[in-house]
Amino acid sequence: MIELWNALLAGLIGAVWGLGELVGMFKNETLRSLRMAGAWLLLGVNFLAALLIYLLVAALVPAAATWTAAILVGLAWPTVIRNSAIKLAQPLDPAEAQQTAAVRFEEIYSRVQDLAMQLINGELVRQRLELITRAATLDLSTLERHARIARIASVIQDTHGIPASDYIDRILNEEKWSEEIKKAYLAAFIINNFGRDVLQDVMKDITEGKRKEVAQYKIKKDGNKTDPEQEPGTQR
Repeated sequence: MIELWNALLAGLIGAVWGLGELVGMFKNETLRSLRMAGAWLLLGVNFLAALLIYLLVAALVPAAATWTAAILVGLAWPTVIRNSAIKLAQPLDPAEAQQTAAVRFEEIYSRVQDLAMQLINGELVRQRLELITRAATLDLSTLERHARIARIASVIQDTHGIPASDYIDRILNEEKWSEEIKKAYLAAFIINNFGRDVLQDVMKDITEGKRKEVAQYKIKKDGNKTDPEQEPGTQR
């Protein structure tokens, strides 16, 4: 008898493989990607594929209806099963057999994967574009300063590729780019390496600082107007 829990176990392991693909692609945007339909499409396909394959194996081989077989099927889904193919016909002539149409699981999965990634990326780009556009209203020197400070504060320092400090210098020294493009690159640098929250905190602090300055200026200005002992053009 096939246990439903074993089938669910195989499906969950398959879904973990899908989650690994999301982490590898979107890194610090993984949690946000999980709120999107594309992510659940990818996880759902991996879950259902591993679950259905386990049910098929358990039905064909009753001795395989165990939790250990469920684990093996879940682990084998992305490495063995996904790379296999099913021929729609098997001619007797070997020459014709090579040209026989076959269904490759990897090709089907690749198309679903591309669709899921495009759906996720489109939504993330929309969100990030809005944030970068708002960040571009800040001064270039302000974004540069916070990008360098964030790099210094980062627990994970440069271990491969172009050092962050050199990358920032390349952005600032690129003569072909306008100031707005440089701001966008610096904002994207902060988001990609340290997360959106870091950039949002920077913008929030600057906005609050400007509000306090405006409020203090208004208070000072109103105080000067209402002071009966102060004559125009003089200071107390």
